[in-house]
Amino acid sequence: MRQIHLLFVFSFFFSSTALTQSHADCATAMEICKKQVYHVDKTGGEGANNTEADFIACFMNSENFGNAEENSTWIKFEIAKSGTLTFAITPHRLDDDIDFVVFKLPASGNCNDKQIVRCMAAGDAAENAFGSPCMGETGLRNGEKDTSEDAGCADTLDNAWLAPLKVVEKEKYVILISNVSSRGPGFSIRFGGSAKLPCDEEPKPVAKKPEAKKPAAKPLPKPKPPAVAAASPFKPDSIGGRAVEVGESLNVKNRKIRVKIWDSQIEDGDIISIYLNDKKVVDRVYLRLIPQEFEIQLPPGNEHYLTVFADDFGKAEPNTAMVSVFDGVKEQTIDLVAGRKKQESVKIITD
Repeated sequence: MRQIHLLFVFSFFFSSTALTQSHADCATAMEICKKQVYHVDKTGGEGANNTEADFIACFMNSENFGNAEENSTWIKFEIAKSGTLTFAITPHRLDDDIDFVVFKLPASGNCNDKQIVRCMAAGDAAENAFGSPCMGETGLRNGEKDTSEDAGCADTLDNAWLAPLKVVEKEKYVILISNVSSRGPGFSIRFGGSAKLPCDEEPKPVAKKPEAKKPAAKPLPKPKPPAVAAASPFKPDSIGGRAVEVGESLNVKNRKIRVKIWDSQIEDGDIISIYLNDKKVVDRVYLRLIPQEFEIQLPPGNEHYLTVFADDFGKAEPNTAMVSVFDGVKEQTIDLVAGRKKQESVKIITD
């Protein structure tokens, strides 16, 4: 009877672990066909083949001595149109260290013949997680030159980003993403660049309108003295196709303000941008429980509109952000909601 009981426990454990590791091997990689945001809610273990990422060069000075696979997820795709490829990986727990390796696969897609084209092993101690350039979001982005980053964060120019890939039609790739800090928390990955995957839609060509015939020129009227018009504030009716709804108003004493923003609930992958009137002043910020601060200069005029725009809703919508505005005299805090159909805005009035 004891033997039967032990067999049952082992079988239950194995099946539960397998469910959380469905994409933990190259051979069972999650296949994608569109550049969009993907959310992986849970990670754990190294799958059935725990030696397929051994002796990886940028991991040789790590605690794993070259093994790049830890709490791993593999993502596979094929290129439909040549161009550049970028991606950004956002850990769901921000003090987790996320590393990755990008492999190019042969035409057959055989994982045994994969070749390394990007290798990221940079990281830092947990106590430095919120200030280290080697922690937080990681991936491939424009402006970077490195194709590899060794483990650690010792060099002055070390960070968590590598150069974009130049990819060619019909090439195949697979990305190994490892959470080297902890088992369980997942991540989000969003893709960009000019390259296309098979399910990406080509932009529709804009039809040219026939040129209207110009009316015959009329004699110009005599000039009148210019009228002095009062400056009127610009309130955006919509941003990114979503309606703007103005709620509260804040009075400030100075045009230079400091804006802090943070997640008012839980960190779940929310990414926002901040608009002042119709201009973007802060681009794609991952909302954290810890406030992030930005300095904003208000342009001429007595009224302005500060709007939070949702770039990514994370695990659930809408995005709810706490926003504080400090004008050098007092700090005022409000709650702004960014949804899929409308965004909340706050009117800022300069005294």
